[in-house]
Amino acid sequence: MRIDDIFWHDSLILKVTINPERDLVEMRLLLPEEARQKTYAEQTIVFQNAYGYKEFEGPFQGCPTILSVAVIEQVGQWSKLKIETNAGYRELFCCDVFQK
Repeated sequence: MRIDDIFWHDSLILKVTINPERDLVEMRLLLPEEARQKTYAEQTIVFQNAYGYKEFEGPFQGCPTILSVAVIEQVGQWSKLKIETNAGYRELFCCDVFQK
């Protein structure tokens, strides 16, 4: 799946789970069901063959909101993603992204 296939903007990050045994990062989000709509659905986004997950965010009250997600670097089979939030940003390397 391409990251552009997911409508990230205004998604709330509810929980992030790192599974080092399976090289997965799972992000539970409240995703807008459609652009410009006020309805949301809980979804889990899985980053497969993931490593290097880091948060560069300051103190924040509540759930951070995703502003954008972009591939900022390509190293072999891995893409380095930058997830911009209203609290800062997050980065990770992964080979694939899909909705669970």
